Amino acid sequence: MKEDTESLEKRIEKVKQVVDSLPPKCQEIIRLNKLEGIKYKDIAVRMDISVKTVESQMRIAFKKIREAFHD
Repeated sequence: MKEDTESLEKRIEKVKQVVDSLPPKCQEIIRLNKLEGIKYKDIAVRMDISVKTVESQMRIAFKKIREAFHD
């Protein structure tokens, strides 16, 4: 059990590091969506950007996170 918790904590830390390395706008979008549960449409309105921009920023973020775990 302890190993599972340690492994999970390491993965969470790695995700945080990847998110912290993203451009500020991308960080804000992923945090609004994943931490605050705000929908893409509402993020777009709040940040005065298009929903397509929100989608592409999320795609970039997830790609970077996947790459970090691919190693």
